[in-house]
Amino acid sequence: MSSLSISVNGGTIQVVQLGTLSAAVNQQITQAVSASAASASAAAASASSASSTVGTALAALLPQNLLEWAYSSAFRLVSATRDANEAIVTASIVWPDGGTGTFTTDTASTAFPGAIDAWHATYVNGNVTHTVTQPAVTRDSNGAVTAQPAITIT
Repeated sequence: MSSLSISVNGGTIQVVQLGTLSAAVNQQITQAVSASAASASAAAASASSASSTVGTALAALLPQNLLEWAYSSAFRLVSATRDANEAIVTASIVWPDGGTGTFTTDTASTAFPGAIDAWHATYVNGNVTHTVTQPAVTRDSNGAVTAQPAITIT
């Protein structure tokens, strides 16, 4: 009875009892298994590379996503501290992708109590951290925003 040991990357994978096989058949089986193992290793390396590329692409999209979320106030308030006019002073928030942060009012409106004219919020997700800042807006006599400076991401 013949046995076949298959080694991949220096380690024995399995011993298979094959019965009586010629040396040529044993060699063909060994070569086929080795070729399959090499293909599997190449596929794993390719998948790892693709995952890295996708991660890089997602990281590049994050600032654009943060801008969209900030302009639409898409973050969720978890808890907030408010002033006497019910304007948020500071709050714990969760961004749509699960990132967490803190919302802070930089300028509460004095002309329109309860309104917030300028704010910033942090974004933390793993080792990625950003600060989203809305500079002070301009309001008309009714309190409607008439000019909104661009939100910045740092």
